[in-house]
Amino acid sequence: MSSILLSLPEIFTSYKNWVSQNPQFASDCETSAKWISYFIAGKINSSHVLSELVYCLSNLLVLLNDRIINNVRQIELPSSGDTLKLWLTVVEYCEVLFELSAQKIWGSVGKWLVVVGVQVFKCVARLILVYNHKENIIQTPPIPYLDRGKIPKDGTNCSSVRDIAQAQLSSVSFTLKESGRVIRKIDASPPISLRTWKPLKAQETCDNEQTIEQALAERQLIAETIYIVKPMAHLASVACFGSSSWKPWVISLAMDITSLQLYKSCKGTKSNYLTPKQRLQLSKRTIILVMYLLRSPFYDKYSKDKVNALLISLGRNVPLAKLICQPLAQYLPFWQSNYFYMWST
Repeated sequence: MSSILLSLPEIFTSYKNWVSQNPQFASDCETSAKWISYFIAGKINSSHVLSELVYCLSNLLVLLNDRIINNVRQIELPSSGDTLKLWLTVVEYCEVLFELSAQKIWGSVGKWLVVVGVQVFKCVARLILVYNHKENIIQTPPIPYLDRGKIPKDGTNCSSVRDIAQAQLSSVSFTLKESGRVIRKIDASPPISLRTWKPLKAQETCDNEQTIEQALAERQLIAETIYIVKPMAHLASVACFGSSSWKPWVISLAMDITSLQLYKSCKGTKSNYLTPKQRLQLSKRTIILVMYLLRSPFYDKYSKDKVNALLISLGRNVPLAKLICQPLAQYLPFWQSNYFYMWST
C-alpha cells in the first residue's frame, strides 16, 4: 500500500504531461464520458443520480484538464478572483447532483435547503467578483471551457509566443505614456509604396484577443447586479406565492429582460466597455430566454403537449428519429423538473 501511495504523485505527473501533450485526445475522452451519462439515464435503478454523477465528474474532468493545459502552456494569464471563480465553477457543475442526492436522502425539505444554500453561495460569490475583483460580465460557468483548437500543436507555450510578439513590436515601435498609443519608429517604417497608413495595433494574444478589461459603468453594474440576484428573487417569490404561481415566472422574466435592456441601452455610448467575449455572453443570455417556454408553469399549461406532439411526429415520420425522440420524450419530464429552474442560469 505504501508503494502505491508513493507512486501516486508520479502517476499524476505523468498524467499532466500526457494531457498537456495530447489536448485533443483528452477532449475526445471527456466527450465520451458525457455521452455515457446520457445512455445511463433511465436504463437502471437510481439512474437519475448515477447519470448526473457521471455528467458531473465529466465536467470536473474537463475543468481539471483545462487547468493542467493552461498551467503548462500558459495560455491565459492569471487574474484577480481566479480561486473564487474556480470554486464557483465547481459548485455550478455539481449543484444538480447535490439537489438530487439531498432529495433522495433527506426528502423535499433537504433538497430545498441545499438549493437555498447553493444559490446563496453563488449569489454572494458573483457579487464579490463584480464589486471587489471588478469582473465585468460573469460567464456561465465562470471558468469557460478552454478552446483547445487554438493551442499551438508544436508544444510552444503561449507565454513564449506573447513574449516574442511583444519583443518584435517593441523593436519597431514605442508606446506613448499618457494615451497608450503605439507609434512606429522612423527607422522601422516600410517604403512609401508599401505603407498602409494605418496605426499600429498591439499584437494579438494566443487566443487572438487582447482587449483591456475595464470596470462596468454604473448602468451596466446595475444590469449585472439584477442578473446575479435574480435566482434569489425567484426563490423568495416561490416561497411567497408557491411553485405553481405565475408570479415567480413573471418576476424572473422581467428581471432578465430588464438586465438585457440596460446593457443594450449602453450601446454606442462612452460607457460601453464590453469586449467581444462579453457581447457573446450577452447573446447567450438573450438566447436562453427561449428556455422560459420549458419552465413551469408555462410548460405545464402550454408547451408540454406541443413538445410531446412534435417528438411523436418526428419519431413517426423521420427515418431513425424514433431512436432519439422516444427516449427523449420519456426522459423530458425529469429534465424539465430538474434542469429548467429559474435559478440555473
